[in-house]
Amino acid sequence: MDKKLLFFLIILFIFLFISPVHSVPFISNKKEIEIGQSGNKQIILQYGIYQDKSLQLYINELGQKLVSKLTNKEFRRFYFQLVDSSEINAFALPGGYVYVTRGLLAALNTESELAAVIGHEIAHVTLHHGAKLMIRSIGSQILSLGGAIASPQNAGQWLAISSAFFQQINMGYGREAELESDSQGMMNAVEAGYQSVAMVNFLKNLRMQEVMSGQAYHGFQASHPETKERIIKASILASSLSRKFTTAVKNKNDYILKLKGLVYGGKKNTKDRGKYKARYLDIYKVQKGDTFESISQKFYKVDKHGYEISTINGIKETNSSLTEGLVLKIIRDGVYQADKQNNIIADSGN
Repeated sequence: MDKKLLFFLIILFIFLFISPVHSVPFISNKKEIEIGQSGNKQIILQYGIYQDKSLQLYINELGQKLVSKLTNKEFRRFYFQLVDSSEINAFALPGGYVYVTRGLLAALNTESELAAVIGHEIAHVTLHHGAKLMIRSIGSQILSLGGAIASPQNAGQWLAISSAFFQQINMGYGREAELESDSQGMMNAVEAGYQSVAMVNFLKNLRMQEVMSGQAYHGFQASHPETKERIIKASILASSLSRKFTTAVKNKNDYILKLKGLVYGGKKNTKDRGKYKARYLDIYKVQKGDTFESISQKFYKVDKHGYEISTINGIKETNSSLTEGLVLKIIRDGVYQADKQNNIIADSGN
């Protein structure tokens, strides 16, 4: 039998009779790491690394803390990076490469929420969702192109990272994979001491922010389960986990304080040529008797931005007074200057 035909029949058998949901036929962990290394270079070119050493260290430390709680890490090393994009997103490449955008940091309101999101992405890595997605992609191309690529010399080329593969990762891995990662990520975060309800709050809050910003986290793309379904399933699991784990780190004020000076909005990637007004996040500590409308009046000279302030802080807008001492994110125009004095009062209390 012709060697090319034989190779093609072997590949055909693999894709027809071995389910990619439960196995990764011919991508080893070593190959996944190579794919991740190659993809990491492209991610950096596409988005750029956000230039804030303290936030980079924070993201990495939190990620490594979560990895340390895993029973089966699958990969010896994991890499966590904050990329310079206004998109509300987090994603992972095969082999242990996890990314968070500055846009997502701005959208979250507690360290527990961030832990749930990073835990979700870690689960994509340990469950080999990227490799399985690549196998399905390779399979469809082999089956459509037939013997033209069915040779040992050409087969390796289909393991290369492509722009289409990146796009699919950004949109998610599909319903079952996302629900699976929600569960694994929540359990990982809770075992590390974080709130079980954080993923639920995250999903609910991003729905609010989507209305204001017009952009959606990749968890709301068509390839994902409906948000309502995810919230229901996450709520059920959170309730169960809360009975098993009683200690929970929230770190709301501490988390918000880390965002002081974070660039807000703007370019989505390095090729974005749009014109954007410079904006950043500042911090305000609630005073006695404050409402969202009064805070809006204080900073913007009008009260119509009360809804914006409540939304970015994940709080349903009301006319009642806010809790004194609560730390809130405020969107400011201009470029942040660390030594610039202003009238925002902040502290590190909880």
